[in-house]
Amino acid sequence: MLNVSDDFNKAMKAENRRFETRIKVGDKVFTKNDINSWVYSGGSISGETFQIGSTFSNSIKIEFCSILENIKELTEVTVEVGIATYDADYNYDNISPEKVGSARVGYAKLIHYKPTVYEYVSIGTFYVTKCDPDRNENKTTLEASDHFVFLENEYVSELTYPASIRDVALEIANKSGSIINETNFSMISTSKINKPEGYTFRQAIGLIAQFEAGYARFSRINQLEIVQLIDPKFAVSPAEYFQKGLTKNELMYKIGGISCTVSVQSESGNEQVTYLAGSNTGPQIVLENKVMTQSLLETIYQKISNVNFYPFTLNWRGNPALETGDWLTLTDRDGKPFKTPNLSYTLTFKGGLTATSSANTNSSAQTVSAYSPPLNQIIKDINSRVDAAGKNSIYDGTEEPPYPKEGDIWFKKNGPDDEIWIYTKLADRTYDWVMTTSTRLSDEIQEKIDNSVPSDEIVKTINLSEEMDGKEWLKITGAKIWLTDQTRIDDAIIQDAMIGNLSASKLTAGTINASDVNIINLNASNISTGTLKAVDIEGVKITGSKITSVGEDFSMLQDNGAITWIRNSDGKEIFKFFTTLMNLKEGNVRLEVSDSGSLSIYSKKMNKNFLSFSGVGTNMSGYANLDKLSITGDSNSLSYTPTNFEYQSSGDNRPNLRVGITGFKIGSNATYLSGDNNGAITAVASALNILSNVKISQFTNIGGNLSVNGSLSVIGSKNAAHVTRDGLRLTPAYETAESYLGDIGTAETGEDCTVIIPIEEHFSDVINTDYEYQVFLQSYSEGFAYVVSRDKTSFTVQSSGPNLPFAWEIKGKRRGYENDRLTLTDMKFEEIKEIEEQNFKEEES
Repeated sequence: MLNVSDDFNKAMKAENRRFETRIKVGDKVFTKNDINSWVYSGGSISGETFQIGSTFSNSIKIEFCSILENIKELTEVTVEVGIATYDADYNYDNISPEKVGSARVGYAKLIHYKPTVYEYVSIGTFYVTKCDPDRNENKTTLEASDHFVFLENEYVSELTYPASIRDVALEIANKSGSIINETNFSMISTSKINKPEGYTFRQAIGLIAQFEAGYARFSRINQLEIVQLIDPKFAVSPAEYFQKGLTKNELMYKIGGISCTVSVQSESGNEQVTYLAGSNTGPQIVLENKVMTQSLLETIYQKISNVNFYPFTLNWRGNPALETGDWLTLTDRDGKPFKTPNLSYTLTFKGGLTATSSANTNSSAQTVSAYSPPLNQIIKDINSRVDAAGKNSIYDGTEEPPYPKEGDIWFKKNGPDDEIWIYTKLADRTYDWVMTTSTRLSDEIQEKIDNSVPSDEIVKTINLSEEMDGKEWLKITGAKIWLTDQTRIDDAIIQDAMIGNLSASKLTAGTINASDVNIINLNASNISTGTLKAVDIEGVKITGSKITSVGEDFSMLQDNGAITWIRNSDGKEIFKFFTTLMNLKEGNVRLEVSDSGSLSIYSKKMNKNFLSFSGVGTNMSGYANLDKLSITGDSNSLSYTPTNFEYQSSGDNRPNLRVGITGFKIGSNATYLSGDNNGAITAVASALNILSNVKISQFTNIGGNLSVNGSLSVIGSKNAAHVTRDGLRLTPAYETAESYLGDIGTAETGEDCTVIIPIEEHFSDVINTDYEYQVFLQSYSEGFAYVVSRDKTSFTVQSSGPNLPFAWEIKGKRRGYENDRLTLTDMKFEEIKEIEEQNFKEEES
């Protein structure tokens, strides 16, 4: 049951109830003014049989009074319902002053107004599975289920088997991306199982729930849990039923036995073996579990063997704080209270709230093969035991013992409660079982406890005992009685007394309960044997090799400074806390954790772990749930918050790191790489070396020089930028099909109409003149010029007349790239098209 205030429960039971609801679909929030209704369906160990291992997916169906657009599948939906714990329409304080200032007020009243206050509880987190808009009716029906919709993929374990049940549960949660209730999961069994194969995540977590004799669910806060039936001491009064709202099956459901058929490898191949636990009569539970063993099945049966209840269906006003798996206290038509589990739960919201609770488990007997394991035979034999005096029998179980005799004791399991019955002679001289005590308090006693008020005005009367004749016994109740020091009591039963002076030498028999008295100045040398219980010891030194503290489930052993926690059930060492010496000098404090145990630092106030460490198989994990973490050294510090991570070191050119919601910065003050939340990245360095491929999809601006020590391929234009009178102008590069370099110059032929033009030495270093190069001429006077010869170091030009000025241009193949021509790249057409489309979009924007 959810944790709610007393005002919430009081408002739920009030005659007039006002509700509100908040529904968040994606990023949009709706209230009850936006909907016609919603129906929540929840389940636990429900069905015709007591289905342990259930993975019931809670769901919700919401009808909106408008058309919802663009609702996608698996959109997150959260639903809350609130009740007015203070309703302004029914509660107000009247202030009726006779005067306001100097003006007299007649019949008017001043009203102190307090707005309506709602207390909300979560119905759960769901994910859209269906959205059906109806434009004719102007409404939208939306259906959603809980997180189990994400657990339908195949579960493939990577653990080393046999593995503990808890480790398998953790792996299922981790692989399926489920958030767990850490406290709940820490209590899962560590018994070993073989590898579960051929299951989905949802089916696999159902196996875990079988081993825990419970069911798997996602809680109202969307955490994965393995849950058993819980008794929150919640009662539904008949005033909350609807007319003829309660249907009770008078045949009690009690588990008879449990069975599971598995495939076992033998010498002749795989064989089908059926394991059974419990009785072969009565309602039977049949499990499907490929990794079940007989011992595990026996353990499961012991956890549920005492479960008993009356199947029922109840239509009532409902309480959203109640959950499936909670026990309910109801009252039948004969006015007798009984407890039964809320296995199925439906809540309907239509401005108001109604509910249907049920446990429709079939109570009829089903018989399976008459096999009873040895352990069950032993349990059956000890159901009837003889008391210490050897006269009466002591019985266990829910079935009435046959052939009892007066004084026999029956320990009866009634739902989640334990009762003690004694076979007693009644006033009419007949014999019957009479309940003497129960873990459930009667309504009358509970009401007296709740409403009891100490009073000094209660005066009791003196009366004769009704069962005596008044001559032998006198029952005195009430008024103060003062017995002086002359009064003598020869033989009496004194239940409680204050005695002024008592000589201890007069005490020759009996027992003194030290928890009820204070003894000072006790000479411990006189204590030679026995057991000290409930003793507070202050300011003493205890000398001895070992000190053991034994609890109900665990024992703590202190030996030579080491503290060890041991599980009582099997003597297994769980944790050990001790110190060791390193290098025979330095001390080392160590906490040893056995097997796949874990260590947590837990905040009870916030109901979560600060730190937790666990080891699963050969893997070790640590988790921190902190709002701030700071580590400070002499010249550096490390800090973390959910929105910022920072490492700082003092001094110039020392490394620093900061990552947060506003951006990041890596490096020192002189050399660093930073980025802001606008998408810009800044690099400050004397040199930037990138040793792998770099892909830049957006515009890049390089403020300094750019040197490329390899090939440069450009999709697009290669331009030189020039400042002109009306802005920056671009001139595209001239390129040829082969790799040519050129040089330009002017010359003039001589009187002999000839001139030799040398190839400049540095230019001849970059072109390969062993290959044929080309020379182009342009005369600047009447006449013409032409090349008559070309060699490696020069070329010769002649003209049609003497002293002819002309211009020349030489083009030669770049040294090292002489054979390149229209080289084919590895880039695919699709990649080029994608780049061109991206450039087109950038140009448009």
